[in-house]
Amino acid sequence: MAWFTRSSRFIILVTILAVALMLGFVTHVSGQVQAPSSSASLNSKLENAFRPPRGTSSPVNTASGGTRQGKDEEHGTCIESNRPLVALVPDSGIGETAAEYPTVFWYMPQTAARALEFVLRDENVNDLYRVKYLLPKSRKGVVSTPGIMSLALPSFASLSPLKTGQEYYWQLALICNPTDRLEDIIVEGWIKRVDPDQTVALRVQKATPQERVALYAGDRLWYETLTSLVELRRSSPDDKDVAEAWKTLLDSVGLEAISSEWVK
Repeated sequence: MAWFTRSSRFIILVTILAVALMLGFVTHVSGQVQAPSSSASLNSKLENAFRPPRGTSSPVNTASGGTRQGKDEEHGTCIESNRPLVALVPDSGIGETAAEYPTVFWYMPQTAARALEFVLRDENVNDLYRVKYLLPKSRKGVVSTPGIMSLALPSFASLSPLKTGQEYYWQLALICNPTDRLEDIIVEGWIKRVDPDQTVALRVQKATPQERVALYAGDRLWYETLTSLVELRRSSPDDKDVAEAWKTLLDSVGLEAISSEWVK
């Protein structure tokens, strides 16, 4: 049996009190320290993922330089607003994807165009897929609700999966005058199919929607990042963090003018 003197008991008591105070202090401090918010982390990923490297010239975005208008300067335009038709692509015009059938996006302004045509071509300018849609009209004869629209490349209609390592050209045309296709208003972009990162693919399966966007952005997969973020906007239209992430992504590739537009 151990015996303690009065002084030793005093030392033990002081030590216990000191440890207790230290633990209480650590608990208090740890309660004050906050982990970085997921929204801040997501914005950081989106802000830098698709910017061109420093020191390189940035091509003109399809919001301006990639828009082709045949006779519009002479005959006017079928767009009924001050916003142009815009392809949602990075500054380079080329977005990467690991998907066999990615989804493309564009901004549709108010327009009096009667139809819209989408064309997908391979590197040798061969048509792989072509589809035409009649545009819904309001009573005034223009598209009633302009905004961000999309088209998922179909796994049917005899369209083969995109091949890894190849680039594909896509073109979207507003058909202003069906009898004169030179009046079409056209935007364009490129898709490059890359090998999927298996580690990222496994993490995506267990990720939350916000984490999924960040994972895709970290792997520089433009079409997956955009698709996932659009899904978030649709499912959480009032989420301020999601709205800010949307703005951050579009601002980072020079699409500030339409970053506030609604996603359909």
